[in-house]
Amino acid sequence: MSMKEVFNSNFKINILSIKWLKNINFQRFIYSLAVIYLSWKFFSHGIRALMVEESFKPLVDVILPTSFVPLVLILVGVIDLSIAFLLIVRNQPVILAYAGLYPLIPMTLKFFVTGDLGLFSKSLMITCASIAFLTVPVNFRITDFEFKDRPYSTGTLVGVVAISILITIASTFVIYFLQNTDKNYTVIDSSDENNNWRPFSVVAPIDTGINVYHDHFRTNETYPQEVLDGLGVNKWCNLTFEGSFSERYEADRDTCWDNLTTSDIVYFPGTKIIGTSPDGETDIHILDDPNDGHGTAVTGAVLDANPDAIIFFVEGFTDAAVLAAAEQPLVDIITTSFGPIGSVPVPGIEDATKFAVVTKKKIHTGASDNTPSPAIQDSTAGPPWSIGISGYAEEGDDQKETMSGSYPDVAADWTQILPNHDDTDGYHETSGTSFATPRTAGLLSKIIQTLRSEFNDFSAGADPTFRNGLLVNGTIGENQTFELTNDDIRNALNLSGWYPSFSTWDPTSGTTPMSPILPCTQVGWGVVNESNVIPMIEHLNETNLIPDRPTDVVTCMNANQQIREAYWT
Repeated sequence: MSMKEVFNSNFKINILSIKWLKNINFQRFIYSLAVIYLSWKFFSHGIRALMVEESFKPLVDVILPTSFVPLVLILVGVIDLSIAFLLIVRNQPVILAYAGLYPLIPMTLKFFVTGDLGLFSKSLMITCASIAFLTVPVNFRITDFEFKDRPYSTGTLVGVVAISILITIASTFVIYFLQNTDKNYTVIDSSDENNNWRPFSVVAPIDTGINVYHDHFRTNETYPQEVLDGLGVNKWCNLTFEGSFSERYEADRDTCWDNLTTSDIVYFPGTKIIGTSPDGETDIHILDDPNDGHGTAVTGAVLDANPDAIIFFVEGFTDAAVLAAAEQPLVDIITTSFGPIGSVPVPGIEDATKFAVVTKKKIHTGASDNTPSPAIQDSTAGPPWSIGISGYAEEGDDQKETMSGSYPDVAADWTQILPNHDDTDGYHETSGTSFATPRTAGLLSKIIQTLRSEFNDFSAGADPTFRNGLLVNGTIGENQTFELTNDDIRNALNLSGWYPSFSTWDPTSGTTPMSPILPCTQVGWGVVNESNVIPMIEHLNETNLIPDRPTDVVTCMNANQQIREAYWT
């Protein structure tokens, strides 16, 4: 029976009826399985919508005002539960058609909000609806529930598979088209020195959240509208800066914290912070977890290295969180300080960081583990497009370890004094690659910003569409250009690394000494700190080139890169 005949027939099927169960056969069994799965998906989705689940809010908020979101979700929940019921006890062509087409709506909305396709589960629903259409036994006489079966042949099964594949391909094409359509960002002219603002650099920490009330993040600057537009800011939160942390938070709940959604990109005037929370897995978006503080310390490390950096903070730990920064044209550097303990070789954020570095031409700094576990297989520090960073215990710290995360790209300051997450002016000493990594990101940001200032580059990022993949896109005089890519910056970083002397090691310190043989297996290209900044700047502007590294170091690190490329590609 053709699809047209199915639509023209007035079938209404109840798979719970006695007649249906008595006449069950293979065709009806397949139909029942498909319909039961569809019903379950609509039922579970409907319950979550009725509960106004937090993760659903941004899907509605992207097309309707925030005040309408609860009402719309309740309406969606009622409709979904009705569809779930009708699929089981009174299924008919229009219900099946709705069940097959409906998944395209949340799939598209979810992409707009998070950048995540969610293609598999939605395609499975479309496939089940197709199977139900192709196996439906049409009811000619509704009054006595008599059914006339059509033969279930091999050809029918092939048809089901073919249609399912075609639907999946079509859905993928639509989402791919949407994903590669430029978003509505304002482009800043890199040569416009009349914009009355300074050259700048944007760093995006991805982490637990941030204490925007801390003095460490305060500034007297107000970011110009063109920068805010360039970063997609769609909400301002004017914070209270008097009283204790809890008093400030309570004062701002109604005007800020209780109103944030996962689609918001928020500017906090009076601070260096623009924040977003695309994962939506916390009760209070953007603000740091009361029991954590990791993200606040991470961001503090960035600003210790470059106090003038603009922070585009992303709360989260998923591909969607990284993509939220990767899609921002003005972001220069993404820094991540999370991953499986012991660098267990499991999938992580490598697909998103590859998109950020290889496609969007940004820099990614990733923390290796706090143990001597090799960094190569670490999903944050290991991929060859990422700059993997371990820790080095410099003089004056608590000397927990000299190194961690063996065979990284570079090592950086292991112990730092960083801002607290639950007050407005306190600091604490903390250690780990989690803080060595953002400090390195801050140093690279400072270098990029300095070179932009020197060569009259007044924009940021390296977006291929807006800046031709150039992190520095400046001029020398009137007719000559000055250009740098992420590869240029990384090469200068590698050249600038240095190895601490074994002779300075104190055997009573409880630390691991720097090996005089193949130190690259401990700290990669070497240690990076403030002393690397000027040599890197002078190398990149070609006023004082850094000599090539010794052959044994180059051979060691080329082997490192080859192993990583083989492992991750």
